[in-house]
Amino acid sequence: MTAECSQCRFCRFLSVLFSPPPAYNLYMKLSFYSDLYIISECHRLNGILNNMPRYKSGMHRGIQLVREYTGTGSGIIRKEVHENGRDFASIREKLDQYNKLTERKKLFDAELHRRRLTIPADFRQCRDSSPFNVNAWKQFVPCSNHYENRNQYVDPYGFNVKSRSEMLVGNALKDLGLEAKYEPLLVLKGGRKKTPDYSFPVPVIDRCFFVEFVGMADDANYIDSNYGKIDEYMRNGILPNRDLILICGTENWLPSLETMKILIASFINSAVFSVYEKSIRTADPYSNQKPPPHGAGAA
Repeated sequence: MTAECSQCRFCRFLSVLFSPPPAYNLYMKLSFYSDLYIISECHRLNGILNNMPRYKSGMHRGIQLVREYTGTGSGIIRKEVHENGRDFASIREKLDQYNKLTERKKLFDAELHRRRLTIPADFRQCRDSSPFNVNAWKQFVPCSNHYENRNQYVDPYGFNVKSRSEMLVGNALKDLGLEAKYEPLLVLKGGRKKTPDYSFPVPVIDRCFFVEFVGMADDANYIDSNYGKIDEYMRNGILPNRDLILICGTENWLPSLETMKILIASFINSAVFSVYEKSIRTADPYSNQKPPPHGAGAA
């Protein structure tokens, strides 16, 4: 009876009727971000895509190929690489990157339109001067240990993590559309090594940030054992609320996934606003100009 019911037209109709639209989760991701972040990311993606070749995949006589297009109008140059060609792996990687950027641009353009925002004609990207930038993040090596590799908890990036709480942090970062690395290896002063729980890049300001989950904030011994780690971060210029997000829980309580997303997105929104405000003040200390809107997106 159950198998027959699962195949009937009425049940299929109900499953379609009550399924969320495909972009539902993506829409929810972007709603946490400020208008300034949305404008900055749209501007960044436009710049990247306008200055790179276009790629399309196809088939020719049963053989897979990738086409690369450069130039515009009558000056378009097309290059084809077949799956048996020596450059196919390289151009396929470029195709995947192009498709990823194009899909992200569609989502951000839709959010820009939903909020009735436009990119100002004189808008320009601003970068922070921190050494913890996107290039630094790319060099970080994730470092799961043997205990974590035997663990049942796997985050959405495919990393084995210590606990359910760390997996939730990974889920929050992924839901916000962020890339992330689990326990990236940091070499600090004196050659000492530390591994924050996560690190993620924010390309619109050329920064990367770190996340630590303090899982037993109600346990004095646990706090004492973690104090040295936070102290060493600070002595190496990794400051809470500027470079480092601290998320706390207790033995019997975890913040919800939505709370984590709000904390992380608010941190990013504040960081982006600070960089743009600093850029304006540096250019003209007496300027009354304000950065584009900082407020969170309309519901």
